Amino acid sequence: MIKSFFLLLVLAALLPGQMRRADPPASKESGMPYVVTGPDGAIYVSYIDYLGAEGHAFRFSRWDGRTWSTPETIAQGKNWFVNWADYPTIAVLPDGAMLAHWLTRYGGEGKYGYGIRVAKRDASTRKWREVYGMSLDDPKDYAGFLSFLPQTPGAVYLAPPAKPEDSHRKTVRYVSFGPAGEALKDLEIDADACSCCQTAIGATSDGFIAAYRDHQPGEIRDIAIVRFTDGTWTKPATLHPDGWKINGCPTDGPSIATRAKNASVVWLTRANENPKVQVALSKDNGAHFAAPVRIDDGKPLGRASIVVLDDKNYLVTWIEKTGDDGKAEIRIKRVSLDGQTSESVVTAEASTSRLTGFPKLAVNKDQILVAWREGNIRAVTFNVNQFRGKDSK
Repeated sequence: MIKSFFLLLVLAALLPGQMRRADPPASKESGMPYVVTGPDGAIYVSYIDYLGAEGHAFRFSRWDGRTWSTPETIAQGKNWFVNWADYPTIAVLPDGAMLAHWLTRYGGEGKYGYGIRVAKRDASTRKWREVYGMSLDDPKDYAGFLSFLPQTPGAVYLAPPAKPEDSHRKTVRYVSFGPAGEALKDLEIDADACSCCQTAIGATSDGFIAAYRDHQPGEIRDIAIVRFTDGTWTKPATLHPDGWKINGCPTDGPSIATRAKNASVVWLTRANENPKVQVALSKDNGAHFAAPVRIDDGKPLGRASIVVLDDKNYLVTWIEKTGDDGKAEIRIKRVSLDGQTSESVVTAEASTSRLTGFPKLAVNKDQILVAWREGNIRAVTFNVNQFRGKDSK
């Protein structure tokens, strides 16, 4: 931890005015950061605080480009399922309302047995109230890995199949929420998906597009996409035939970023024992994607995330291994709409363990914020011009 902090100080000295520490006001042992940009241009970071005998609290704080707001508690409880990979998320809607989700355990003694809870915060009252939940009767099963649509009251998530004998697989479902937060529709969009990889969803000018790790015959677990257009969901389609055969879930799902007609998906594959972090780009609302572009620097651990930088570029963050001793770095690259990439920039040293979690990033008008876990939640900010000014390779 001390060496990582020293690295950040060195980077800040080398990049004066461009990179600085901006740790959120989370408590010691906080974890599972999730980062979004609101319609007001501010960056919101949610996280879990550990409360000891009192359980856990799900909180968020707002970054206005200079300071963090006082943390606000979304929910608090003792009977929660807190897991490094199935992390809570938030969304900020155009009217200032917010949605949030977390996971609570079934009352029994099962290893899993947890379900999703969704709460809404109205812009006028600024009070959180639970509006939706999925309680499970089977203490061995679960529903989770939810992703909210950006600025739209809807989400995709993983849920058990209808038949109990199929409990070793998961379905992908889409749920939409009404003005009061009530569930309007809850539809199955894929009957067989990888059981514990994160989902992703975005909105193009032609409708929604979701990405997730599929489960295909022969234990192939490549990335699939589905699109909601003309009032219906398309059939699942393989984004790229990597052919990753693995008899189990790799716990590393895709991330998606969209703007207007442009869509991008980043993901990890270890097909043919050749680990790669790849980005596939579309300029026609996700109807077609170009051949993937490799993003990593040769030794990726994975856990990639992508966001829109501007009208011509995306930003990707991921964890890159730097040796065989559990050491790694969190890195960032710019990717243009045409697939040109910048040199990578190191955000921080990191561990390859689960304790680092999944790094997340967001962009406001002139700043990039990257958050991750190192004992508790950490964050740094960059000036966007550092990436816009770099030559593509």
